[in-house]
Order: sequence, then structure tokens, then C-alpha cells
Amino acid sequence: MIEEGFSEDNIIAAILGKSRIIEIYDEDKRCLILGFFLWNDGIKSPIHVVCDYSSRKLIDIVTAYIPQKPWWISPTQRGRRS
Repeated sequence: MIEEGFSEDNIIAAILGKSRIIEIYDEDKRCLILGFFLWNDGIKSPIHVVCDYSSRKLIDIVTAYIPQKPWWISPTQRGRRS
């Protein structure tokens, strides 16, 4: 995460802020959340967070990344699949 320029605090803030589920993977009990965080210079960036909700007691953050082309055309629209 640090390699991409965001921190765990950015991920949590994005989830707790104005976010929404954009994909649900029922078979894996996971979902893809779109949220936003601010870079140090105040620029807002989208962030995707994959969460696992297979446990009734907690939600596990599996991975987080900044959606980029060619895999994402926009923060909500998929592009090329790998």
C-alpha cells in the first residue's frame, strides 16, 4: 500500500467516508468498495478496497488499490480483464 502512495489510515477513511459497494462476490463472501482519499497536496483520489465478510464478527480488508487503466476505464467501470 505504501508503494502506491496511500496508507492504512487512507483506506479506513475511504471506507468510513462517502463510499459505496460497486461489486459483490457472493461465492467468496467479498465485495469491492469504492471510496476516496486525499493526497498530501489535497487532491482527491479514488481507491478500491476488497473486503471479506465471511466472519460475522469482523470485516477483513483483503487488498486496496487505485483503479487505473487499462483495467478500469473509470473508478466504476471495468476495462480490460487480466
